Formats: sequence, structure tokens, C-alpha cells
Amino acid sequence: MSAILEVTVFVSGGVLLALEIIASRVLAPYFGNSIYVWGSLIGVFLTALSVGYAVGGRIADRFPSHGLFSGVVFLAGLLTVPIPILATPVLDAIARADLGPQLNPLVGSMALFVVPSIVMGMVSPFAVRLRAQAVATVGQTAGALYAISTVGSITGTLAASFVLINYFGVRAIIQILGFALMAMAVIGWLGARRRLAAALGAALAVLLAAGVTRASPASSPTLVYARDTVYHRVTVSDEGTVRYLKLDNYWQSALDRERPQRTVFAYADYMHLPLIFVPRPAHAALIGLGGGTIPARYVADYPTVTMDVAEIDPEVVTVARRFFGVADSDRLIMTARDGRLHLRLAQARFDIVLTDAYLIDTIPFHLATREFFALARSRLAPGDVVASNIIGALDGPNSRLFRAIYKTIREVFPTVYVFPVDFGRYGAPGSLRNIIVIATDAPALPPEEIRRRAQALVDAHLVTVDRFLDASGDLYEVAITTADVPVLTDDFAPIDALIPTR
Repeated sequence: MSAILEVTVFVSGGVLLALEIIASRVLAPYFGNSIYVWGSLIGVFLTALSVGYAVGGRIADRFPSHGLFSGVVFLAGLLTVPIPILATPVLDAIARADLGPQLNPLVGSMALFVVPSIVMGMVSPFAVRLRAQAVATVGQTAGALYAISTVGSITGTLAASFVLINYFGVRAIIQILGFALMAMAVIGWLGARRRLAAALGAALAVLLAAGVTRASPASSPTLVYARDTVYHRVTVSDEGTVRYLKLDNYWQSALDRERPQRTVFAYADYMHLPLIFVPRPAHAALIGLGGGTIPARYVADYPTVTMDVAEIDPEVVTVARRFFGVADSDRLIMTARDGRLHLRLAQARFDIVLTDAYLIDTIPFHLATREFFALARSRLAPGDVVASNIIGALDGPNSRLFRAIYKTIREVFPTVYVFPVDFGRYGAPGSLRNIIVIATDAPALPPEEIRRRAQALVDAHLVTVDRFLDASGDLYEVAITTADVPVLTDDFAPIDALIPTR
């Protein structure tokens, strides 16, 4: 029984930490992948462990039975397997109630993970009680078993992060973890000669496996592709003639398959505004690929341009190639790499640097700091530009993130232009929208000169995207107040506290 006990402690520790890692992918489609999500998960799992240690130790002292120990392990697995089935209705309800960016993931984490984690927390102190032979050696026994549990936790963390997520969906991983605990419980019952309990446990596990298989949700008829990666849940869907890419729960790119030149998301046309300031670029960089509609259009429309794209998620690069027809070439180079690292390693200078890596509530903070924009400027020649797509509001309670990034950019570049997408049609400054911010070290151009240059580019057929002229007329000329928001730095970037609440 000693070896079975130790293996059970190892597996339990591994399942617990693997579940914590995978839990972030359960919450991400509803609440993003912010620090609030991770803080909620870590807090809930640590709280559950504390309760489990206390309860497990007390029960073990009163009922020091190997059969009961295996029952605790079986219960932990039994509570883990249904989590993916419960997640959709539970998280849908929380999202509809909209308790706020902090409470949403906290309540969701508690509802789905606190009970199975408490039961898993009971395993180690229960095992210590069963293994302790004398008071004189209880410290050694406890130390050895908690070390085994910790090694299991390390193994579970690495396995979930580096292996499982690359080969299985989130639903399958959680169910595998639950059934692993149930299998260890059955082995434990057999070792304790509790054959009836082992038989019943095995039968229940088989019935549960059949049940969760039948309970698997049917795929949406519009769904073309879905995969969980270490960064996102990536889905591709077709609605009519338009193909959409979503990362977690956020629309990222769209392509009209019958009319590929038609712009579906207006902001993509606004990302061509840098041509007003650099009319004949030779080398451009883009951080954040999405479906690749922006770089594909740059390469197709501007024969002098070489586009160098950095996308942190290799699966997004694969999806852009496979489902959106974006092909590598001598003029379009796509690299799976963090955008800031890509700029740091770049040998060439760029005429234009585009950043399109911010989602609504998942902002890579290191791509929004003073140091990042200083790095981007160092890769430009004088007069060249950085253009960033930011989702936020120009004014009001949802504007703090935009205004903080604007203030940060102004620390690095003397000239900054703000182009709110569709502002000419929907001009409320407090509305959430895409906002294209263009920064340069060249002297500021007056609005009439910006519109004149845009018209000249269109008249010469150098720029042909649908909304280019409208975009040039959406220059925001109202002074942007920044006294109440911080400059974002690598040392201090409270991005999550600034994200719009919607």
C-alpha cells in the first residue's frame, strides 16, 4: 500500500496544478486572460487547499482508513469530470449578470473549482496520517509526502502547459485529469482489498465516461475550426460569405471569401493611414497577425513594401495561412515570436511599425509601455511612424486605458495623431471603439493637409481601401486630458485597472 499511497499523492498534486493551469482556458472565452483572471484562480485554489488541508487532517485523525482515503480521491475525480459541462451555463449566467472585471472571474473560479480543489487538498494530510508510524517520525513522513505532492504539482504544471494543451482540447484535458484520480482510487481500493468498492468505482467511472461523451456539445454549423492553444482559444467560423477569426471571445479578423478586397472591419482601413505620412514605404512591421487581412492587403496594394509580421501564437499564423489565404513570400514574412522581442532582434529599420495586438480586455502590458514605444522609435528613420490600434473611448469612464496609452506615446513621440474609427458616423466620445493612434517625430500636419494628402493618394490610385478618405477626415482635434492617468512603464503598468468595463 505504501507505493500506491505515494503514487496517489503524486497524481493528486499533478492533477491539482494542471487543473489550475487549464482553468484559465475555461474562463478566458468569457472574461479574457487578465491578471484578474489569474489572481482569482490562484486565490481560489490556495483558499481551497487551505480548507482541504484542515478538513482532510481532521477526518484522517477520526477515520484513518485506506478505504476512506481512496474514497476521497475518487470524490475529487468525480467532482472534476463534470466541470466542462457545468462551465457553459455557470459562466454564461455570470457574464450576463456582469459583476465587473474583478468579480466575474472570481465568482466563476469559485463556482467551478473550489469544491473539487478542497477535496484534492484533503489528500496529502490524509496520506500523512496513514503513513505516520510514530510521533518521532511524523515530521519526516509529512516532509516526504508533501515533497512527492510538490513534485507531482511541478509535473502537472509542465505537462499541462507544454504538452496537454497542444494535443487535447480543454474539455478533454479536464476529464482526463478527473478520470486519472478515479483510476488511482480504484487501484487504492484494490490494494486495500476493498474489491466491492473498486468494482463499484470502476463501474461508475465507465458510466460517467459514457455520459460525458454523450453530453459533448454539438458543433455549431458555422464553425470551421477550433483549437485551444497556450495563448487563446482560436476559432474560425463562416457566416454567409464572411469568414471570422475569434481569439477567446473576441472578434479579431474577417474576410469576405467572395470579395476578398472588401473590408469587413472598418479599423483595418484606418491602419493604412500611415501612408499619408510615409507615402512610399519600403519596409513595414506588424505586431499581431490575426487573420492576416492587414498585411496581405499591404503587400497586394503597395508593390514597394516588404511586411515583417510578428505573432506570438504559432497557431494563429497557421490559421492565417490555412483559412485566410495568407501566404509567405519574399515580401510577407510571418514569424511566431513576441512582438517586442521581434523588434529588439530586428536588424533592419522600418518605415512603418503597426501594432494590432490589443484585445478589449487582454492587453499585453509590455507592448504598451514607454520602453516599448522607445524601442519602436529606435527602429524608425526620422519622419517615419508607429500606428497602434487601441480599443477604448476618447472621453468618459471607459477612456482611461486609451488616455494612458496616449500619454505614454506622447512621452516618446512629439507628434501624435488620433483617428477614432467611424467617428464621422458615430461621434460620441464616450463610446467604445477602435482608435488608431499614429506617432512620429516629424512636425505636426494641419487637418486640411492630412485630408489633401489622402485625396492625392486616392486620386493617384496609390491607396484603394474603402474607407481611406473617411478615415483621414476622422482626425480627433479635441485636446485629450491625461492628468488623471499614469504613464505606463515596464515598472508600473496597471493595465487591468484601466481596461474599459463596457
